[in-house]
Amino acid sequence: MKTIQKSLFMVVSAVLLTSNLYAVDPPPIDSHLFQSGELVYTDGFDGPLNKKWWQTRTKNWEVVDGLLIGAPDYKNAEEAEKALKRDHHLGLSPVIRLDNLPPKFVVRMRVKFEGDEFQKGRPMFDIGHHINTVSFADNGYAVKLHSGKQFSGKAPDVKLNEWLDVALEFQEGELWIEVNGKGQLIKHEQVSLEGRSELTFKTLSSAPNRIMFDSVSLWKAD
Repeated sequence: MKTIQKSLFMVVSAVLLTSNLYAVDPPPIDSHLFQSGELVYTDGFDGPLNKKWWQTRTKNWEVVDGLLIGAPDYKNAEEAEKALKRDHHLGLSPVIRLDNLPPKFVVRMRVKFEGDEFQKGRPMFDIGHHINTVSFADNGYAVKLHSGKQFSGKAPDVKLNEWLDVALEFQEGELWIEVNGKGQLIKHEQVSLEGRSELTFKTLSSAPNRIMFDSVSLWKAD
């Protein structure tokens, strides 16, 4: 199944990129918020990490067999503290940023978080830098805005160690979030990147706690 999904993703991506290269007007995007947009980045991770779009915040990231995989830098806190000579920012949870987001964007991705059980607020990703946070739990997720206002969402088959299909559509004041085909629109003045054009992904704080990306596509929306 994964091979079929990967092949389909790459075919669609190639068609979209070709359309953008040769069409006078950008093709319409599949979106709840926008009528049109330009595909600016798509990746099935069959080559080296594209450092224009990804900024690793921990060391242990690699592209292997069509997957972008992040693992802890150290086995445990004792090993990390000995190596780093400090007791904080130990690299026990892999962290990475999808950078250079347009002011209005659509992003679709397949991501997997490994682990034994969900932790409070983990795994998660930030929209902006510590601005708005999306965290996952069994069969659902929560969105916490910078103001503290929270929204919850149910979604089918949200599990650790399983692939999640995630879609975000963003513009100032509006966020469409969709997980495994079920979405909701959040309209609030605190929906903002606050000048930080990034998604920052973090997972559990103890092993097993790898993050895996299978595919990602990013559109600049009009």
